[in-house]
Amino acid sequence: MVKKIFRAITAQISGLHEAAFWLASFSILSQILAFIRDRLLAHYFGAGEALDIYYTAFRVPDFIFVTLGSLVSISVLVPMFSKKAIHHESAMKTYINSIFTSFFGLMIISCTVALIFMPQIAGSLFKGFDSETLSQIVKFSRILLLSPLLLGLSNFFGSIVQYEKRFLLYSLSPLFYNIGIIAGTFLGAAEFGVIAVVLGVVLGAFIHFSIPAVYIFFWGKMPKFTICINWQEVKETALISIPRALALSVTQIINIAFTAIASFFGAGAIAVFNLGLNLQSMPLSIVGASYSLAAFPTLSEHHVRKNIEECGRYVGESLRFIIFWTLPLSALFIILRTHIVRVVLGSGAFNWVDTRLTAAVLALFALSFVFQSIQLFLTRTHYALGKTKVPLLLGFTGAVITIFLTTLFYFGGFSSLIIWLQDFLDITGLQNAKIIILPLSFSLGSLFITIGLWLFLNKDTKKIAQKELLKSSLQSILSSLIIGLVTFYALRIFDNFFPLDSLLNVFSHALTAGIFGLVCGAIFLKLVKNKELAEIITKIPMKNPKVSP
Repeated sequence: MVKKIFRAITAQISGLHEAAFWLASFSILSQILAFIRDRLLAHYFGAGEALDIYYTAFRVPDFIFVTLGSLVSISVLVPMFSKKAIHHESAMKTYINSIFTSFFGLMIISCTVALIFMPQIAGSLFKGFDSETLSQIVKFSRILLLSPLLLGLSNFFGSIVQYEKRFLLYSLSPLFYNIGIIAGTFLGAAEFGVIAVVLGVVLGAFIHFSIPAVYIFFWGKMPKFTICINWQEVKETALISIPRALALSVTQIINIAFTAIASFFGAGAIAVFNLGLNLQSMPLSIVGASYSLAAFPTLSEHHVRKNIEECGRYVGESLRFIIFWTLPLSALFIILRTHIVRVVLGSGAFNWVDTRLTAAVLALFALSFVFQSIQLFLTRTHYALGKTKVPLLLGFTGAVITIFLTTLFYFGGFSSLIIWLQDFLDITGLQNAKIIILPLSFSLGSLFITIGLWLFLNKDTKKIAQKELLKSSLQSILSSLIIGLVTFYALRIFDNFFPLDSLLNVFSHALTAGIFGLVCGAIFLKLVKNKELAEIITKIPMKNPKVSP
């Protein structure tokens, strides 16, 4: 029985929609665990100084992980594996050993340097904190430096797993990462405080690494340290991966800038922003990341074989479904923002003011669900097609625009817009109400980058991909508007049926209104003969994915 389960988990999955379905399913499970994690954090600490310290302590370790850990990410190594496998299996083994050895050495050196100079780094970045708070941030940041090392190695092994299209195995790691944090929080937060959560992060990172590592070890594919590093192959990979790593580091640069600015807002501002950021990651993880991961190996293979027609078809199909799923989610998140925050986070020390501020942040993030998902997919598409400079240049330009807008809003630019948004989102007069300038700037920056990625996409691929895209997008926009309006009025109709005095009633109120909205949106799509809805209906009930041992 155990052997059958293990074989099922490590089986290969073929087909875009089958792979995307399973990746999305595990993303949903991961998001549920993330919600439990954040609810526990909100319950024990509320949106206050403790969580400000916790989230700030992540900034430097996360920057190291994203900039250096992404050097051996799926987007980089999968195309290289495809390229090396065409020649000979021994060439691929030599390549893996060279990259593994050089990457491990780089991570050790980087984390050691950060460990030594953490007081200077934190002191220069986060000037809004006093010396005692900075001391706590430094201590936790040093512990969290174990995280980029473990997650970076997990990235490396995960690339091998995904190259073989073992998507179920690949999807397990994020689940156990969150389980580690939940365990640390639940078992130790009440007695030991934030340090228990930090140790839970390290535990989760270790399990994240262990899952692909154990598979690779038992299947005899474990990379080996070598003194005979093929520096030519390392250079070849670096030329591809460094631009991508720099492009990904843009988000971390923005997060560092946001944290630095929010440190001047007052206690709880950083916590509110990060809790809203975590809530808005669900559509990105479930839709954008799932289709990106599912399509990427196939896109890489078609590019290597110069099959432009299939590349364009995959890009177009993925974009249509990303838009189809994310726009309705945006409508629901904007209308049901307060319900969502209260259901996920509303307990213990997390009070009504925290709820209103986090809901406002979530609503402004929701404006860019579709742009963030498309941005993620098109970035991977550019990498699959061998273009790394475009995402890099657009990413840094977008970061400059985002940080510029944040600074402009912070010093009073477009103050009438900010005041109107605070009033519309019902947070006027609340301390830290100015926190909404961060998600607003982020959404505008995401819009810019997404437009740029589409404009600079390969001309032939784009020509094929855009077939039926405009028609499908217009249908999704209209459907989402219907979903939003119906949900808005349904909330008011059902006010008397669900007094908002318990978690169950808040959840039921939102669920009922949301279902009414979704049903009306689906009816509209059915009437206009929407292609995406028709394809989904034909796949119900979902057939078992095609697997091969």
